Amino acid sequence: MNDSFSESLKLLLQRMMPLLSSIFLIAFSYVPFNVFFSSNVHASVSVACVYYWLLHRPDVFNLFSVFVLGLFEGALSSAPYGISVFQLLILYVFVSNLLKYFNGKSFEVMWAGFVLAEFVALFAKWFIASVFWAEFLPVQLLGFAFVVSVFAYPILTLINVFVQNSLMTDEA
Repeated sequence: MNDSFSESLKLLLQRMMPLLSSIFLIAFSYVPFNVFFSSNVHASVSVACVYYWLLHRPDVFNLFSVFVLGLFEGALSSAPYGISVFQLLILYVFVSNLLKYFNGKSFEVMWAGFVLAEFVALFAKWFIASVFWAEFLPVQLLGFAFVVSVFAYPILTLINVFVQNSLMTDEA
């Protein structure tokens, strides 16, 4: 019985690894570093993680995981609470509908898909924040965040590939 419990716990932790690693990456992205650009602009780590895990392991990264990530990022960010959840839910619907087009494609095709998904996610967040504050927010920071996110995606993908290949041994 003890072996059965430890095996069940091990399987549960492995199946939660995408969510746990995504939470860790989001928390790390909010650590303030003294860099040459604004501390208000950082890569959309949550968007990259949701995009990656929905493409590669939709069996263990579901709507609940997306919702939890949105709540976690909302608690860390300076955006009104709920905007991150809305952004990631829009991304979930967008990527879920396009999943069949990206399945088994090269990294370059998936990266191009991320560019499109990032644009949709950032636009959704910008639009809802603009409605919340009843004025159009400046798009300069949005453009810079888009560029940072697009160029950070390969690094985030490498981290997620490591998690998938090294820390998850269960079969899909």
